[in-house]
Amino acid sequence: MIKAVLFDMDGTVTDTERIYNRAWQDSAHELGYSMFSYQDALDLRSLNHEDAHKMFAERHDGVVDIEAVRGLCRVKVAKELEENGIPLKPGLKEILAYLKEHNLKSAIVTANQLEKAVERLHMAGLSNDFDEVISAHEVPNGKPYPDPYLYACEKLGFTPEECIAVEDSPNGVLSAVRAGCKTVMVPDLTKPDDELRKQLFAVCPSLDKIIEILK
Repeated sequence: MIKAVLFDMDGTVTDTERIYNRAWQDSAHELGYSMFSYQDALDLRSLNHEDAHKMFAERHDGVVDIEAVRGLCRVKVAKELEENGIPLKPGLKEILAYLKEHNLKSAIVTANQLEKAVERLHMAGLSNDFDEVISAHEVPNGKPYPDPYLYACEKLGFTPEECIAVEDSPNGVLSAVRAGCKTVMVPDLTKPDDELRKQLFAVCPSLDKIIEILK
């Protein structure tokens, strides 16, 4: 029996992954890293810092200062969100209302720093919509390792098998699957390939479609 739904934030709850993707590319190019690609930005979604460094060492011979790019990216994203607000993903309000009506718990499980995640949820008007906010920085290993989702389950007091995890990116999906959660992908910038689809409990076009699974 499902007792809680755990949500990734960027690209799943907030429609911000596209903003990050553009900011990553613009930041890298401004700093002179013309080899930084759209795919590089995609592969950084939810990826922990250590694995991000390894990825760029392998792909670009260590010439990309990933932390410099990350710092400029954060500035660009913050400016964009402050000027235009934080857009929400379709179906979010519907599924949150359903969870509340049926006394199901919920949590955010994000790669963001905890303070930043709480701030962004407040900006988006979602401060009171989740029972817990979990940052990957609170555990030894971030996504795609299972630690963030295992910690979220522990905080809520449920087993992973009692939780649905909702993700939009491969790194996030792997984290949730490895934790043992029933993992639903709501694709954002990419769709699951055949290998990833085999590991998923379901694929839904929007968040409100998860309601049918919960019923």
